[in-house]
Amino acid sequence: MATFRYIIRETTMYIKPIIEGHKLKSEIKEYGKNPVVIDQKPLTIIEQSCHFYNTTYVARKETTRIIADICHKPPIVIKPETSTYFFPSHSDRVAEGYWFNLLLISSYGKGKFNDTRITFDDGSEMVFPVSHHIINTQYLHTLKLEYCLRTKSLKNDKLKSEIDYKKANMNIYEVLAMYALLDQQV
Repeated sequence: MATFRYIIRETTMYIKPIIEGHKLKSEIKEYGKNPVVIDQKPLTIIEQSCHFYNTTYVARKETTRIIADICHKPPIVIKPETSTYFFPSHSDRVAEGYWFNLLLISSYGKGKFNDTRITFDDGSEMVFPVSHHIINTQYLHTLKLEYCLRTKSLKNDKLKSEIDYKKANMNIYEVLAMYALLDQQV
């Protein structure tokens, strides 16, 4: 069992709480690797990772609230430059919450016993004791956060770039091709 400090990266697929004896620990699965057990709570790993990337967990939660208007069980962006978004299965007041990486989930579906089967991008599949409704809601909230941050970034980039009105944005061939497409649709 590993006893080191774990920092989330873009290849981290999930953080699963496990209880060994009377101690809460975390099972972490990375893309294409076997799960490892870390002697820390899932939320502690999230908080440490936020600090490693020069912010706090509270600041990330506040960013989600401001940008995407999500207040309950907010997803957070761990590392914006690599689009590493994690969402929780439960409120952070519950120590036994699961955390999932949005971009490494291939699909998910209902399980047999009010649980959820998740398939990850590396082909691995696992059943989590969290209802499909919760996973679906959290997944959609995380998509909303990712979309809001991406579009905000694109808008800021466009506003910062200077527009040269003297230079044509399209050449004549692009304009003719566009009109030809429009003519075919009419």
